[in-house]
Amino acid sequence: MIRLIIALLFAYTASVVAGPIEYQLLCKISDQSTDSKVGLILSFEGGAFAIENPDRGCKSDYVYRTSLNESSAPLIFSYPTSEDMGLNSQIMIFAASIKDGSAEYIGSVPAGASELQDGSYKDIQQSGGSIYESIYRIEGREVLTLTSGKELIISGEQCVYKEKSGGVCKKMRGSFKNPVCVFNYGSRKILANVQECSDMSREF
Repeated sequence: MIRLIIALLFAYTASVVAGPIEYQLLCKISDQSTDSKVGLILSFEGGAFAIENPDRGCKSDYVYRTSLNESSAPLIFSYPTSEDMGLNSQIMIFAASIKDGSAEYIGSVPAGASELQDGSYKDIQQSGGSIYESIYRIEGREVLTLTSGKELIISGEQCVYKEKSGGVCKKMRGSFKNPVCVFNYGSRKILANVQECSDMSREF
């Protein structure tokens, strides 16, 4: 029994150690900034990075996250300020280079998105008569939005297909009591089992 407990503790510790390490970055305005071009210097004990982020400047909190493998770059996250907070507020993401001392903007994810165990981000928002789930994934130096986002129709009618290709769409009405779950492939809504969207309704 004791050996089992030790083994479980070791596995847990290894998983924690294997995770990315984060550092809060100090921010200052670059000496080379001009009225039309604002540069920032972000630094921590392991290095410094020059970026251009004129909208937020040093009002934002910047966090540096180490990479887990050679195929992925270290990342810098710029969190929205209190002035930026709202339904459409975003976390800006930069790919950083210790060697060059630079950071390049690669995309953003909604500030309300939750990070999943695989490093992707899940965002659930209500707009109009539907609740939407979007998944964002950071691959290399790019933030990707997965195409098959889920939608839970809770009000009004939508044109829904049974298959990903071909067929004729059918108008379906959703409500809070009897919602309709679909996968969005571009402009095409594909009918799904309502259980696929069960976690979305609990958010509201």
